[in-house]
Amino acid sequence: MIQTKNSNTFDDRQVIDLLDRLEDAKKVLEQTEEIDETIRKLNNLELFLRRFGTIKELTDHMLFIEKKMYMLKEFLTVQEAADYLGLSSSLIYKMTSKHDISVYKPNGKTIFLRRDDINRWISRNKVMSQEELEEFTMAQMTKLSKQYNHKIK
Repeated sequence: MIQTKNSNTFDDRQVIDLLDRLEDAKKVLEQTEEIDETIRKLNNLELFLRRFGTIKELTDHMLFIEKKMYMLKEFLTVQEAADYLGLSSSLIYKMTSKHDISVYKPNGKTIFLRRDDINRWISRNKVMSQEELEEFTMAQMTKLSKQYNHKIK
């Protein structure tokens, strides 16, 4: 038997009840810790979302990140290549069927495009700036002048 200050005694049943209540109090405290952790996570999420202001800004940022991820991939699907180039997937299919750009078909059906091949295709279709045209013209004129002077001598 346990005695208290008041000289009251606890029987076994009271001790068990007290231990049960202590166990219940412990569970409530553990739930409070879980609630505190959840609140902390929500506060972090709120701080993160405040960086963007609106859902549209967050969505735009996510799309921006997704497009940047294409830079890390060596092979792109037709849709990824279309997104990468800002073109429609049907135009990409037309380009591949005309063999304007190389494709890879590892399983004989699904088409993949190598990012380097896409970049080379872009580079092949360069339109020179005015300054580049002038430099090219001057270089060609110098070359022709040298050839002409050789023939005269």
